[in-house]
Amino acid sequence: MSEPATLNVRVTAQGMTARYEYDLRVGSTVGDSPPLEMEYTVEVDPGLVKGCRDRIDAALTKAADAESRPQPGLAKELAKWGKLLYDHLFPRIQGNAAELVTRLHASTGPVLVRTNEQEVPWELLHDGRDFLGLSHDLGRRLVGKRAVVGGRSISRVGRALIVGDTIGDLPSAREEVAKVAAWLGGRGIDCKVLLGQEATLLDVVTELASDETPYDLFHFCGHVVTSDGTTGLMMHDRQLLGEVVLQTLSSGGAPPVAFINGCASAGGGEVASMCMSFMALGAKTVVGTRTEVADEGAWQFAAEFYGRLLAGEPAGAGVRAARAALRERPDAAWASFILYGDPAVGITKDETTESPQLPEPHDEDLMIALAPDARQLMQRVYESAADRGGVASVDLLQGLLGEADIRQRIEGSIGADAMEALDQVIDQVLRPPSRADGDSGSDDDSAADDDSGTDDDGSSTGTGTGLGGVLSDTVNRVFTEAATRVVADGRSTITTADITAAFVAVGGGVSARLLELCGVPLARLLPDESTSDPVTSDPITPGQDTLEDDPPPLPRAPASPNGDERLPMDDLSRSAVGIVRLANLLADGRGEVISTYTLLLAFGAMGSEVLRRGMHEQGTTGERAFRQLSGMLTPRRRDLSPRVHDVLDQARRRSAAGRTSSGRVGEAAILLALLEDEESSARELMRKLGIDPEQLIQALGRAH
Repeated sequence: MSEPATLNVRVTAQGMTARYEYDLRVGSTVGDSPPLEMEYTVEVDPGLVKGCRDRIDAALTKAADAESRPQPGLAKELAKWGKLLYDHLFPRIQGNAAELVTRLHASTGPVLVRTNEQEVPWELLHDGRDFLGLSHDLGRRLVGKRAVVGGRSISRVGRALIVGDTIGDLPSAREEVAKVAAWLGGRGIDCKVLLGQEATLLDVVTELASDETPYDLFHFCGHVVTSDGTTGLMMHDRQLLGEVVLQTLSSGGAPPVAFINGCASAGGGEVASMCMSFMALGAKTVVGTRTEVADEGAWQFAAEFYGRLLAGEPAGAGVRAARAALRERPDAAWASFILYGDPAVGITKDETTESPQLPEPHDEDLMIALAPDARQLMQRVYESAADRGGVASVDLLQGLLGEADIRQRIEGSIGADAMEALDQVIDQVLRPPSRADGDSGSDDDSAADDDSGTDDDGSSTGTGTGLGGVLSDTVNRVFTEAATRVVADGRSTITTADITAAFVAVGGGVSARLLELCGVPLARLLPDESTSDPVTSDPITPGQDTLEDDPPPLPRAPASPNGDERLPMDDLSRSAVGIVRLANLLADGRGEVISTYTLLLAFGAMGSEVLRRGMHEQGTTGERAFRQLSGMLTPRRRDLSPRVHDVLDQARRRSAAGRTSSGRVGEAAILLALLEDEESSARELMRKLGIDPEQLIQALGRAH
């Protein structure tokens, strides 16, 4: 493990200039040798520092205001001011600063900037290669004269207090609260949400000061302001939760982890002050913003950071990874977040935070409570899924079909016989696979395994054939969507109608395919669904095979003159076959037949070289159009399960170690990472097809 480094920076004013005294200390793990110590002194122009900082803040504010509109040249502008500031603070001609720069470059581990200067955007200094906040696990510790409470360490995050939109003028903050609460709650964390009039100064302080059940995490999104010389988080009654009020926590300390997304803050000064106040009261890891951050960017950063932290990574690595994940966003959200605290500090990985898990239906302290009807629904779902150790989308679908109004609506649409067939199909999927008499599995078992032991996207969430005591990704997304809808409507409880609407909105996972097979469009679950929607798939009978040796047939219109035989493809090239099959999947996901639009979209998604050359003949317009077409189906990070993220990361590391001539990650690298994961459902699928995964790994290794 790389040695941690501390860059001490002391700034003293000297008339028109300022003196920056640097002391870089790198801990040594060899014998009893002391840390390396050497002092460097540089004369700096405060006006130039302020000018660069203001230009950076202005660029970030403009990007946040523009939200989804791309900002041409934004990255170059940030790099320009960051490089100018870096060269001024670490000049090569003054004293021995060049040696300091060399040693800083050589430090590959976490770097703690310990300083009395909070205005310098240390994270955005650019050394000519990259920003420091992206090349190092960087944290800040501000030096002051205030007393500091020791605080407490934690081995896991068990409870979280989430406060936002305290005066009711920030709907985006209210939405962030819903998403954060649902995300954390889905990972087994007990969340308390205070919104609007519930977030009074007294109530928030009372929660934070609780000795019986102290909070491990505090998340705030709202106004951070300064009034009459007092800086604080604005509560519902426009009173400020500032340093003086926080002294109430001195006996027990502040939550070890704090995240402060300060809306409408000016240059980050107020947020920085509040971050210092939380650290003085014992917080170990505090994340704040230097400028206002776009809504979606703030939520995505929080999710990336929390995910890394809960997985056991140090805070610095979590913040750095979140920056990297959001680097391509047009709102430049990655560049606004600052970590206060030791970047090497983290929490111990705990089983309750490894996998998504929603609080049990009978819990009394749900972040957003379940209404009585939804509570009864989820109780049935949990009881039904108990044998499998978790809940998949098919479990939730079965529970929804048990609701009298939904069942009556669907049965009236497709008839009692088709409804009975649907029930039998679901029972078959949820039934544990039979392995009697040494049977190694057959086509009849394949349907039963589709949603057992895997997320709805196909990644394994547990061991064996069970769900490992977790909710699938689709079910987690359902509750996140339902919570977002509830908060947006100003309500505090999730009803069965909310769960149903959210289930339809997120696509239903593999359950949508089961419904389509039985002639039921997913939206039929909703009460206002028209009965005139076309049926794009024929109903199937119970026990019909769903896993065949050949790819699934192309979707067909009921009146197609071509019949339902498979499309002849022997005369198509390998690349053309891949394009047509991708078009099939795209159309099938929409419940449509393949249209010319879908077929062209598949050409772009596959990066057709023929199409690229043809479009590039039309100059920059054609090049731009091809990039847009080829990127339309590129998934977002949230579309991938954590296991798939791990597979891609492993493939990138493998390719980097192998130093491929193209510098790109190839199919073999991804397949190897996919199959080497012993808990991946991909291995089980190969076994179902009669393929030995280990032999395949060896063959792919030779090809790689």
